[in-house]
Amino acid sequence: MAPVRGERPAAEGDAHALRADGGVALADRPAETLVDDALSAARLRRARRIAHLLDDSIKVPLVPYRIGFDAVAGLVPVVGDAVGSLVGLLVVWQAFRLGARKRTLALMLLYVAVDYLVGSLPFVGDILDATMKLNLRNVHRLERELARRD
Repeated sequence: MAPVRGERPAAEGDAHALRADGGVALADRPAETLVDDALSAARLRRARRIAHLLDDSIKVPLVPYRIGFDAVAGLVPVVGDAVGSLVGLLVVWQAFRLGARKRTLALMLLYVAVDYLVGSLPFVGDILDATMKLNLRNVHRLERELARRD
């Protein structure tokens, strides 16, 4: 099955390719295999799409690296980081709607806070914002939570 728009299949050796029990990357699994109903699958796809846009949607020319709109928006002082964090909260909201545990939600909120605080630092924050990809980490944390329910 081809990935849904916004879902990038994990490449071999990808740092974000979290493995489930059969060696299959969770990011490669269709949303329908991690949840029970169509509404929940749509919520998971939405969270994946938001994280992809924020952290991994723009290919950097001449180098094999991708950044997202969060890193680009972070170049605008204060406002860019605030907008990126508010959009990042949508991933946490989808996790809440999918019934994630309080511990998982707390860690996801911590990642959003770290993303905002680190991104607020001039120059260094922009580089760290482009490399840490905390929104994708939040989605992977959510996928692990959903896979654990199986």
